[in-house]
Amino acid sequence: MTRPAQLLLEHQRLVERERGLRDNIERANSRLESDPEIVEREETLAVARAVQEVASARVRESDHEREAHRSRLRTREKELMSGRIRSPSELLQMSDEVKHMKERFAEEEDAEMKLMEDADAAEEAVREATSDLERARKQSAAEEPEIRSELQTWTTELAEVESERDAVWEQIPPAAQAAYSRMRTKPAVAQVINNQCSACHVTVTSSGMQKLRGGDELMHCENCSRILVRD
Repeated sequence: MTRPAQLLLEHQRLVERERGLRDNIERANSRLESDPEIVEREETLAVARAVQEVASARVRESDHEREAHRSRLRTREKELMSGRIRSPSELLQMSDEVKHMKERFAEEEDAEMKLMEDADAAEEAVREATSDLERARKQSAAEEPEIRSELQTWTTELAEVESERDAVWEQIPPAAQAAYSRMRTKPAVAQVINNQCSACHVTVTSSGMQKLRGGDELMHCENCSRILVRD
């Protein structure tokens, strides 16, 4: 006849297996509902598109400002070359103004080149993020049949484990059930290996080992209070 402590250990192992199966099932269902990698790739693409939109808007704004400056520069150059201005001081002043406008225009061209480089980089980032997302979606679709197969296997096994767990529990005497249920330390049952509690590694006394060999009475570890089972 199987001793109560051994039945409790078997029950504990079944409970742990049940917990593992439920975790597997939860992860599989979550994966089927929403692949974390796809979600991450979608978020990356959304960020890349937002950066691209900002970069493109800056290039458009720069183009608009440069065209306005180009138009003003051409107007001032025409005035300077028209011959209508006779005063040397006015000619000098306008000449300096045109010079400064050209310098500023050249600086704006350099700045726009940098903006265009940023826009190109942002566009490339969007292309890469789009490609990564497409690969993730294809990979997810390819993995789905295997995940569904595993889910079915785990679901079937869970039902078997639950049935076995209940059957084992029914074989355990009420007093042992109560002692197990009162335990706050988890796991509640520990094996004795080489005369030591496998949970806290404290050596079991010779009298304790004799009690373990003796009969059906539950034996608790003197250090961690777990229910002990002989190896």
